[in-house]
Amino acid sequence: MPVLLKNRSLNDRRGLALVLLIVFAFPISAQQSEHDIPSNDSLRGESTLYDFMKQGQVEGRFRLYNMMTINDGAPTDHHAVAFGGALGFTSQRWKGLRFKVSGGYTFDLASSELTLPDPVTGQPSRYEIGLFDIADPRKTNDVAYLQEFQLDWLSPSERSNLVFGKQSLNTPFLNAQDGRMHPSLFEGLWAKQRTKKGTAFEGGWIYRISPRSTSTWYAVSESMDINPVGRDIHGKSSAYGDHIQSAGIFAASVKQALWRKVSATAWNVYTENVFNSALLQLDAGGREERWSASAMAIRQDPAARGACAHDSIAYMPATEASWAFSSRLRNVLGRFRWQLNYTRITAHGRYLMPREWGRDPFFTFLPRERNEGAGDVHAATLNLIWKDMKSGWRIQVDGGIYRMPTITDARLNKYTMPSYAQFDINAQYQFKGGWKGLAMQTLVLAKLPVGDEAVTAKQAFNKVDMLHADLIINYVF
Repeated sequence: MPVLLKNRSLNDRRGLALVLLIVFAFPISAQQSEHDIPSNDSLRGESTLYDFMKQGQVEGRFRLYNMMTINDGAPTDHHAVAFGGALGFTSQRWKGLRFKVSGGYTFDLASSELTLPDPVTGQPSRYEIGLFDIADPRKTNDVAYLQEFQLDWLSPSERSNLVFGKQSLNTPFLNAQDGRMHPSLFEGLWAKQRTKKGTAFEGGWIYRISPRSTSTWYAVSESMDINPVGRDIHGKSSAYGDHIQSAGIFAASVKQALWRKVSATAWNVYTENVFNSALLQLDAGGREERWSASAMAIRQDPAARGACAHDSIAYMPATEASWAFSSRLRNVLGRFRWQLNYTRITAHGRYLMPREWGRDPFFTFLPRERNEGAGDVHAATLNLIWKDMKSGWRIQVDGGIYRMPTITDARLNKYTMPSYAQFDINAQYQFKGGWKGLAMQTLVLAKLPVGDEAVTAKQAFNKVDMLHADLIINYVF
């Protein structure tokens, strides 16, 4: 062991020690779902804290990820093969309380040189480097991280839940975006409450984040510039990363059935001293009903004060705000369904949300690209989905057109993204029987420029005129 740890940093040694601790220290025992109170919970019978730790559950995931990107006309293409996973321990509940800890590790099995820029465009890898640690691209062979470390309380009625510590969230603005080896995770206090009449409340305070494709936990203000920051509204490189000061993210939501088969969901996410995002969504019909429809509206406003509000260093300048609207129509025909989607981001300003915190909430979202950082956007997509629960297959074919503001419009196009069309096929297979827990996924997509605007090689590299493919093998237990 001393030889193994000799050349590792302190954080790496801690991460490896955590993984080894989880593997060897906790026995595999009770196999109930982590969302259910065990039948012998101390609220329902006599027991001791020792019993509920001893009878806890070990769970984990192993992932083999193959990724490749081919850029038309550029000399540099990229590929990466990563292997890793996460192992965790969840105790049974004791007086409503439950303890959970998990850690992960990623190895680089075979990758191209991801840190060298393309000789023509000067741009590095965009997708493959995200399998490892984008904050330290050279540390591809040695990525360890603490994922979850939390206390979870569930009320006897099971209508109230409170989680404190490092955790995963699934909300429109804060979510795992689990499309790499390490998802985005959040640290703070998070609560859920469901009333007897079915009203659902959710929200809390987040003060630290471990963004996807990193191995470190950051304060909220530090987490907002891990990914490329693009340019400000004046066309200069964004400089907000060194100036943001924030007490964290304060979020709250409510979901309520309005009348038969129609429900409304409202979210408000306030990042103190930075900006505020509010969302209202209406859903009519269930996901498995013959016809259903959804629509959302998002309003964003700046909230910086003092020097932090100056246009040259503000994340969202004081003179800017944004409106975004997205809608979906779904038709289910047995095993087949289609979804028609449309999104409009108005020209009032850019829709902004740190990419480290989650993916876009728009119904037009497709893998490997976002409309975050842009205003005056028209996007339309069609999803064709076939799934068979018995066989384990799910196949989705997508096509979309995204009309972006001109590349020269710095105010409305933060990342110089040209208008584009995207087409992809996403095939997934869940194994059954003795291979339960094993799943495979293949994603192949192409992005092409549309319109008459001239696009340079630098502006196209890893954005358009490209082919991207993934082969992912997951085993979850």
